[in-house]
Amino acid sequence: MTISTCAGGVYRRCGCLYPETGNPWGRSCPKLLPGRRHGSWYLRLELPADLDGGRRRIRRGGFATRKAAEEALARLRTPSAGDAGAGMLTVGDWLSHWIATRNRAAGTVRGCTGHVRLYLSPYLGKLLLCELSLAHVQAMFTAITRHHEALGKPMSPTTLVRNRATLHTALNAAIRQGLLTDNPASRVELPGARRPRAVVWTAARVGAFRFLICDR
Repeated sequence: MTISTCAGGVYRRCGCLYPETGNPWGRSCPKLLPGRRHGSWYLRLELPADLDGGRRRIRRGGFATRKAAEEALARLRTPSAGDAGAGMLTVGDWLSHWIATRNRAAGTVRGCTGHVRLYLSPYLGKLLLCELSLAHVQAMFTAITRHHEALGKPMSPTTLVRNRATLHTALNAAIRQGLLTDNPASRVELPGARRPRAVVWTAARVGAFRFLICDR
């Protein structure tokens, strides 16, 4: 997989507001003068367009110095030994590549494709693969669960487990390619399935059960 060189840079901004409007000054604050320790440093990186031609941009902020922001930008532009381009690779890029190169039964590929299209890419796709963490994966499953509950259509634990299995397999493939050293999907916690509650078969329950059987 070829990752092309991308444009980017660093800049400084602060949280000061215009007195008249209350809007942020951003990068135009008059206090952001050379030599003054005001605000914090940010980096901007333009990634290659996605398959639909859409623009992709990465921003990171909160760096105390220009040097720290430039070093972070350099790490993203030029991955360290063994990263094989992962510094520029998003999770969505990798999942698309992984699906396209799967050598499995058609039904298995369709299932994995559905997981990627409906859940994994929408929630994780814009993250850099090298920055994917357990917190990101955990937040994804929490968001998916809450979204379905809000719709009144709770997602079954089995579906969550299958999505995790797809992500786990895809990230293991990335590890084999030298793109990752750890698989955060292996440590994520999912909501447990409700176990059936045992009941005592009283005479009343037996009678009700027989009535249902005979009524059919």
